[in-house]
Amino acid sequence: MMTKIIIAWVMIHISISVLVSQLPASMVLSFSKLYELKNWEKNGRVYEQLKIKKWKHFLPEARKWVNQGKGKTAAHLRNEKEFQALTLQTSRSELSHWIQILPAPLFFFFLPTWAGWVMVLYAILFNLPFILVQRYNRTRLERFRKVYEKK
Repeated sequence: MMTKIIIAWVMIHISISVLVSQLPASMVLSFSKLYELKNWEKNGRVYEQLKIKKWKHFLPEARKWVNQGKGKTAAHLRNEKEFQALTLQTSRSELSHWIQILPAPLFFFFLPTWAGWVMVLYAILFNLPFILVQRYNRTRLERFRKVYEKK
């Protein structure tokens, strides 16, 4: 049974990653409210307190598996087009991880209630670090945008 659950989660993660990687930019950006920086993020200070910069490189990049976007070291932004591309990439990644949480309640149909809650907890705990990294990146991009616009 455990093997089937693992396979199900791998399929969920990969399928949603591939699906979101193929969405038109307009659809990804239509979730703009989701990507807006919130007051509680304090312009990224929350993420600095979480020391995201120290541990984010340990997270795997599904982008490599679905052959989409630039790598973590590609943040050498030289113009508005590159800035927009990286902003879209962070939005796409964040959206993908939010969507990957949504199938968790389906496990209640196949597992005991306690195990269903374990699956919900897994979905949140697995995806949360990726979401936090994208939000951290977005705060950095916004800071860069402000500097770029002053020039």
